[in-house]
Amino acid sequence: MRRKEVSGVLGVELAPGLEEATTPYAGVSLLIELMRRCGVDSVSNRVLGVKKGLSAGQMVECFVLLSALGGECLEDFAILRQDRGLEALLGYRPPAVETARQYLDRFHDEKLLEGRPEQGAFVPMEPSGLAGLGVVNGQLIRNYVGVMAPGKEVTLDVDAHLVPMTKQEALVCYEGYPAYQPLLVGWAETGLVLADEFRDGNVPAGHGIGELVDRAYEGLPDGEWQVKVRSDSAAYQWDVLDHWNDRKWQFAVSADMSQQLRAEIGKLQAEDWHYWAREADGKVREWAEVAYLSSRKVESKAVPVYRYVAVRVRPAQGLLIDDGTDTGQVRHFAVVTNRWELGGEELLKWHRGKAGTIEHVHRVIKDELAGGVYPSGKFGANAAWLRLQLLTYNLLELLKAAALPPEMRHARPKRLRFVVFTHMGKLVSHAGQRMMKVARALFEGLLGPPRARMRHLYWSSA
Repeated sequence: MRRKEVSGVLGVELAPGLEEATTPYAGVSLLIELMRRCGVDSVSNRVLGVKKGLSAGQMVECFVLLSALGGECLEDFAILRQDRGLEALLGYRPPAVETARQYLDRFHDEKLLEGRPEQGAFVPMEPSGLAGLGVVNGQLIRNYVGVMAPGKEVTLDVDAHLVPMTKQEALVCYEGYPAYQPLLVGWAETGLVLADEFRDGNVPAGHGIGELVDRAYEGLPDGEWQVKVRSDSAAYQWDVLDHWNDRKWQFAVSADMSQQLRAEIGKLQAEDWHYWAREADGKVREWAEVAYLSSRKVESKAVPVYRYVAVRVRPAQGLLIDDGTDTGQVRHFAVVTNRWELGGEELLKWHRGKAGTIEHVHRVIKDELAGGVYPSGKFGANAAWLRLQLLTYNLLELLKAAALPPEMRHARPKRLRFVVFTHMGKLVSHAGQRMMKVARALFEGLLGPPRARMRHLYWSSA
């Protein structure tokens, strides 16, 4: 008997005409509930002002959902706008593409750019709207501290990342291509981003770095915080280091390899070096204490003395010439710190720990959220876009910590989309109530328990 042929390669035909209110994103109801429990909508309405159409809180909710679900451009709002089930979950229809674009444009103030010089770095003041988004993020941080009680340890990791751009408004970065270069400050113990500053590509990472770290600290709830700071050489500035030292903050910062510092490292004897590790390519990593006092423009007895720890990376059989300088196969690095209580290896491992915190944030923001694609040629609109991505990132961190199962604690956004957010739901009405029906196993195993956990936590909504 001849087998009946089926057109196409799926074995099933696709046809338009579905009219029921369904959504493939029923799992995102957890994120919507979290936003409303911790006051993202109410605080947004209070600090971002009233507008026609969707409220400020609703617009912020929609931008968060766009990023959390994988959208990376304003045109993707068209897809969310067609989702009747998502509309039912939200209680309103997501904005049109042009409405979303106009909303971002509200964060741009051309007057703040009037002082931009022809050459050199320039970071404009934040307009009130952008500062308002910072207040919304602060509300989220207070809720994280309130419900998770993360302890008093605050390690502030500060770092910038480059985003290559083709927009004519983007300026050339130190690597020679047009880019933007945002600067972020993360809280290592929680995974949250405490402060950010959107910047042109030509702005050095060290420009205003001390002020941004201060802003991050000020965003913490009141308390007796034990603060430590980690940074690359962007923070190797005496006024910055002295400021942190004066505040009794411990720090470790990559030091610029000046001729004087390199000369002091060259004076170290073979017995001064301590084995640290062997790298994957066979090279040996060693460390040594360096008795180095850097010269300053103003010398005083009150000037603090900092500790320098050098790192040497050499081939297993590498050689140094007599004066200790590199043969071309040996590389030297150094870290400056006011932490004297740690052994050299322990200090260096602690300093390198930022690779798993703030550098991880950079990867997620750029590659798994929408921080690698900026939607506008307007500086303020792009600054708001970045801050909305960071708000999304922090909300996902709070969702994982407070509600989702422990095995999801370190899940990245793409896994959250696959496991949690992307599930079919159907809007039904019964006995005068509207509800979203999902598979029983999904509700009992993944959606129900997190909602119950959220309901038993105390949230601050204002």
